[in-house]
Amino acid sequence: TRHFTTQTTTQCLKNKHIYMMGDSTMRQWFEFFVKTVPTLKQMNLHVPYQSGPLIAVNVENNIDLHWRAHGVPLRTRKTAVASLHYISNEIDDQAGGPNTVFIFNLGPHFTTYPLDFYIHRVLRIRKAVLALLQRAPATTVIIKTVNTGYK
Repeated sequence: TRHFTTQTTTQCLKNKHIYMMGDSTMRQWFEFFVKTVPTLKQMNLHVPYQSGPLIAVNVENNIDLHWRAHGVPLRTRKTAVASLHYISNEIDDQAGGPNTVFIFNLGPHFTTYPLDFYIHRVLRIRKAVLALLQRAPATTVIIKTVNTGYK
């Protein structure tokens, strides 16, 4: 219930590399940060906005904020398959550390697939998170739960 001002939000994000991956509700978090912290400037990467990747930076406070859609399945407009990365692969590709934050979610796009498909994806992500925390225990990992109003 704590209220963050622009200044306290900026201080919280200062010197952080924040990687956000998931569906459109995670993209809304990205949009919230860009709106709330006016010094965060979003760069145009010339990609479909719905699937990303998106990036916003604040050079003065050394903040970089990244968002990209989780890999397939994904309900979106035309997107190059090469632009869709799996969360587990993205986690595996980062060194991590005390200035690194991973935030991710999975959910609505999996509802029309067998439960085993979702379980397999979650287990791959778990394995990647465990490996990340083994090599860089000071990394912050946040798991956003699914919005329950969808289906």
